[in-house]
Amino acid sequence: MLPTVRSVLDLPSVRRGEPTVVGGAAGLDAPVRWVHVSDVSDLHQLLSGGEMVLTTGLPFAGPDPVGRDYLRMLAELRVAALVVELGRSVQQLPAATGECADVLGLPVVTLSRPTAFVAVTEQTHRLIVADQFEELQFAHATHQVFTSLNLARATPTDIVGRAAEMLGDAVVLEDLTHRVLAFAAGPRPTAELLQDWTERSRRAPADWTVVGVGDAAPGGDPTAGSTRWGRLIRPGPPDPDRRSTHASTGVDASRPSGASRTSMVLERAAQSLHLHRMLERDRDALLLQAFGGLLDDLLTGRITDEPEAQARAAALGLQVPAGLGARHVPVVVRLGSGVADDPSDAVAAGEIDRRVLSAVRQEITTAGGTAIGSIRRPGTIALLVGSSRAALVDRLLQATCAAVERRLSTRSVETRNWAVGTSGPVPGLVAAARALAEADHVAEVGLAAAPVADGTRQRLFRPSDVRLRGLLTLLRHDHRVQQFAESELGRLLDHDARTGERLTDVLRAFLASGGGKTDTARRTGLSRPTLYSRLASIERILGVSLESVESRTSLHAALMLIDLH
Repeated sequence: MLPTVRSVLDLPSVRRGEPTVVGGAAGLDAPVRWVHVSDVSDLHQLLSGGEMVLTTGLPFAGPDPVGRDYLRMLAELRVAALVVELGRSVQQLPAATGECADVLGLPVVTLSRPTAFVAVTEQTHRLIVADQFEELQFAHATHQVFTSLNLARATPTDIVGRAAEMLGDAVVLEDLTHRVLAFAAGPRPTAELLQDWTERSRRAPADWTVVGVGDAAPGGDPTAGSTRWGRLIRPGPPDPDRRSTHASTGVDASRPSGASRTSMVLERAAQSLHLHRMLERDRDALLLQAFGGLLDDLLTGRITDEPEAQARAAALGLQVPAGLGARHVPVVVRLGSGVADDPSDAVAAGEIDRRVLSAVRQEITTAGGTAIGSIRRPGTIALLVGSSRAALVDRLLQATCAAVERRLSTRSVETRNWAVGTSGPVPGLVAAARALAEADHVAEVGLAAAPVADGTRQRLFRPSDVRLRGLLTLLRHDHRVQQFAESELGRLLDHDARTGERLTDVLRAFLASGGGKTDTARRTGLSRPTLYSRLASIERILGVSLESVESRTSLHAALMLIDLH
């Protein structure tokens, strides 16, 4: 920490001069960056701010006896203080000097005894150099700490925790939507630190220290390729009462050295966090590429031997379940074209696919399973999920859905439609790979499924969920199937479009009730006479009998096709 005006006045060489503060006492805690000895009246070309000026008072003996212009110049140059030795050029300062110094906020000090300016300069500069050395020592220690963390593959929580330890205060890592990703509360209660965090962060007070994590766009242009993904925050000003000495260096990391030391720690921690993110991304990319190669070999039949498949998976670091209770589940995640912010942006869509795959693998691992997965085509992610026991399968499938939901719930991605399909657990990797085609078909059908009655969507689909709908999904683009649906329901749909009577909804409820009129009345909220009248209208418009099982089957299939479109 740089010496202050007050601490310089307390030096032995200055005390011998019997210093007296004439005015500007409010600025005695200003830092002194340098000491400059001069009797020149015009210092514009000599000072850059933060200096303590030592003079014999000659500027006060000039044409401006009060020295107002001289003091005003020093204040404009942001001088830390003016120290005047009396007895050589002037015997005393003008009476108005103190008042002028107070107005300008410039400390003015007189020395009533002869003072060796060279001793003052030497002692002050020794303090300044010591501070600079300590700052260099601290910067070196900070660099070592975070470099070691990166070499040790420390987690974001470890990095944030070490930053908080060095600062002796709380540190929070948040994403661009102000959601907390990691934090270290330090001496603060966690509940107090995180209470209403999002709102508090959005209106971050001026005394918060905030450092961006990731590279900002050149020139601040958000369209120029910014990789900024988070913010590292010390919520509040440095507290002089909080002190924390880093054990490995002995350097006091929390002494009140201004915003520069706090910013240094946060900036170095932010670099470590960004490097960690890039390393993890590269590692994940290589790992996913290797998983994709294994999956390709299984799907194309280049690997047909189960022990070979198990050995390949183990070589990738996967503890693939084996034995009598082990099960492997083929799973396919299908993302609708509306999942990306801009569906036409293939790069953005591909990034979403990769993030979803990474999130699913992590969630499955956390739930106690393993996952071999790859992106088969845009919007389609195939996985072979391994479970050590059959009872764990449902939990792993639910974990898959939870990971997709969470990944797509960020503000940068609009969740419109997605589905997870599976074809059921099988004993080995080879058999599971063969069943991926069925899981893909199930997921495709699930993606096309209409919302349920309350507007929500089923996300996890098994073969038992698709059945006839699955067949119709595969055939829905065939013009002959489309002609069938139109010939069955076209006249009723035209009638509803003209009249707004919504007879199609009544028919849908009737078919869903298996032809039961009582249940249909309950579903539609219609009275029985009104329901009978509308069913009669449907029969008249379509020219069919709703009592016929074959008619109801044809109409139900046609409705499924209409819903799929």
